[in-house]
Amino acid sequence: MTLIDAWWLLVAGGLLVGSVHLLVNLAFSGWAARRAKPLGADAPMVSVLVPARNEAHNIEACIRSLLAQDYPNYEVIALDDDSTDATGRILDRLAEQDARLRVIHHRQPLPPGVNGKSRACQCLAEQARGEWLLFVDADTVHRADSIRAGVARALGLNVALFSVIPRQVMKSWGERLFTPAGFALIYNFVSLWRIYLERQPRPFNAAAIGQYLLARRDAYVASGGHGAIRDQILDDVALGKLFKQRGQRIALGDGDWVSCRMYRGFREMVAGFSKNAFSILGGSLAMSAVFVAASVALFLLPLAALIGGALTGEANGGAAATVVLTAANLALVNRRIGQPLWVALLYPLQIVVGLGVLLNSIRWRYTGRTQWKGRLLNSAALR
Repeated sequence: MTLIDAWWLLVAGGLLVGSVHLLVNLAFSGWAARRAKPLGADAPMVSVLVPARNEAHNIEACIRSLLAQDYPNYEVIALDDDSTDATGRILDRLAEQDARLRVIHHRQPLPPGVNGKSRACQCLAEQARGEWLLFVDADTVHRADSIRAGVARALGLNVALFSVIPRQVMKSWGERLFTPAGFALIYNFVSLWRIYLERQPRPFNAAAIGQYLLARRDAYVASGGHGAIRDQILDDVALGKLFKQRGQRIALGDGDWVSCRMYRGFREMVAGFSKNAFSILGGSLAMSAVFVAASVALFLLPLAALIGGALTGEANGGAAATVVLTAANLALVNRRIGQPLWVALLYPLQIVVGLGVLLNSIRWRYTGRTQWKGRLLNSAALR
């Protein structure tokens, strides 16, 4: 075996490990779904809490889907977080049409070093009456059984915090030029079974997704809630760690009862992931360098070698195997998040765009330009 053959064997082995990890995660999600507890008329009260800032194009569809739930015992509270668009007016109109919706208007300026979403979630939790608190993003749309499915799963798994990976809606090429790869990273490198089984906070075992986050109220209050993580950019992951620090069990699974269009177009997608990318890697330049090197070695070099071999007439079976394995892996992820299988063929572009987003995220952090929803975040204070 030549050194080059050994290299391709190593690369293919790494991708195979990721693919096995993906299959284990999918198996865990199926097992968790079967653990759902049937609910009757005595189902616990749920407060659905919707923080919203500059969400005029999303908020009405979100709220209407929440008001159409088949769950017997719930309330909906939305907070307009000093929006500069029509979000507040839309919420007021919807509240006039349906008394089950309560609207809070928050006009106080954001203090330095505070995550606006965490502050909004804390304010909402303080107004809630439910035994369970369901935090959802304003760009989500919910099937009629969304609350019921989440509560049934949380009770069946006996967890204090339950989060799901929603179906992802992408309507433009720009949105597809990285978002699917971001979710592939979750399925391939985050252990859903470890999140559930391990109660102590360890690296990569406390993940949660803020698009749909269901917390038992007593555990939330005991942990300090969003107020205790107000300086964290990744508020959902930080909340998961907070629960684990209190010895609480949490879980992350699939949730086809909720869909989310995270970003509208390429520019918004780049801005959204630039806010988070460096934090996902722990704000570490060393970790970022390792991530860049691994991405190039695992995904870009095999494709370059395959193309080079085709041009020179030299077959490269190792490179071909890694490219096929990568595409198959991403096709499975795309199917899981509700995207067409052919989107997997965009993975070389997704990797290049993703690395560009990471570099932009690092630049934002060190130049104090990290921002979201028209707010400049204090990167020196936020973590």
